[in-house]
Amino acid sequence: MKRTFGDKYCLALALLICILLAGCGREEIAADTEPPEVVLITPRSNETDLIEQGIDAVPDGDYIYLSWMPSAATDLAGYRLYRMAEDSVDQELIAELDPNTTYYEDRDSLLAPNSGTGLSQGFYYWVTAYDESGNESSLSEEAYYKLIAKPDLTDPVIQENSITFSWSYNQTQLASYFVVRLFEWADGGWNPFWLYKHEEFFPLQVNYDPSLDSGIYRYQVDVVGSTPAELPSGSEKSLQFTIP
Repeated sequence: MKRTFGDKYCLALALLICILLAGCGREEIAADTEPPEVVLITPRSNETDLIEQGIDAVPDGDYIYLSWMPSAATDLAGYRLYRMAEDSVDQELIAELDPNTTYYEDRDSLLAPNSGTGLSQGFYYWVTAYDESGNESSLSEEAYYKLIAKPDLTDPVIQENSITFSWSYNQTQLASYFVVRLFEWADGGWNPFWLYKHEEFFPLQVNYDPSLDSGIYRYQVDVVGSTPAELPSGSEKSLQFTIP
């Protein structure tokens, strides 16, 4: 049977209505183009605060530690860390981290101080957050740190009612003062409980007068660099000891 133009028109109209009806009730999903909010870098503590936080040197090596606040993005995919040497104008991506990681320890050999001068170049760091759609936040505020030579620690001299901690430092022109901290190993971590600011360069030693209970301890000497507070520099070294 031959179809007329009217039949063909009605068939096309019916198909169009079916398509429109099939699409009813569906919400068109817009592409996610909204990036996460800017990451907040952990504020740096004062040099003489008992508990350290923010960008800092690391006792175990020529490393720089950096941390930040968790992103509130519900579709967070991870973080990106950027670094730039102070004598450069180029930022480089140095790490991509999972969404549950909010710290980074930079162990690049470029950070190590020169064995002769005791100095290294300083580095700037930025953190961004990116989501599952690939949107990346703007750069965080910058964080800066410069490593200088570490002190050399000696074993503590333990007496009945006191302990003497001593160290040597050959690059005194780089240092402003020293901070000595005592830690006790408890509950699976190192807990700081004592601090002393040492501003003399001779002798490089301090006494802790109260006796310590039996346990595992660590003393740490921070060298606070002579650079301005907004461009911090320094180093840290620690030594573990046991009170039987």
